[in-house]
Amino acid sequence: MADHVILRPLDGSPEAARILDEFESRTGLLSEPHSDGRLYELYGPDHQTQIVQTLTEIDPAWTDRVGLKLPA
Repeated sequence: MADHVILRPLDGSPEAARILDEFESRTGLLSEPHSDGRLYELYGPDHQTQIVQTLTEIDPAWTDRVGLKLPA
């Protein structure tokens, strides 16, 4: 599993920011700014976090507003 994940708003809407804020609240992960998105470091028990499942619980249409990328 990757050590980092990047989530970025696709449309710059307040809804995208809300999804990312709620993701941080639910997972306890802290982000660092990364170009046009947020970088999350995954370590220890955070590797167990179900990223896609959590985003889907927040908003089933999250893929319309938020992009997910694993850094190279």
